[in-house]
Amino acid sequence: MRKKNAFDRTQFVKVTKEHDVYALADTLLKGNPLVLNFEAQDVVASNQFILFLSGVIYAFDGQVEKIKEKILIFATKEDFKDKALRRFINENKD
Repeated sequence: MRKKNAFDRTQFVKVTKEHDVYALADTLLKGNPLVLNFEAQDVVASNQFILFLSGVIYAFDGQVEKIKEKILIFATKEDFKDKALRRFINENKD
């Protein structure tokens, strides 16, 4: 069985008030990149999520990259080297 690449492990989430930032952090801790869409979330709550998750991904030698105005991807630097994930980002980036 072939190991899943970073794009295959990526989870796409449209963040709402019902989402738990700790559950999203757990997803990152399990090694899965996150593409988060904050279009349905207010600015204050979005910023709180982004700040917290930025700290989590930083601890794993990761980074945050903006895809669109309110859509961000959180992944490790190694995940960003994945060709399929990089292609997705480049095709969808503003």
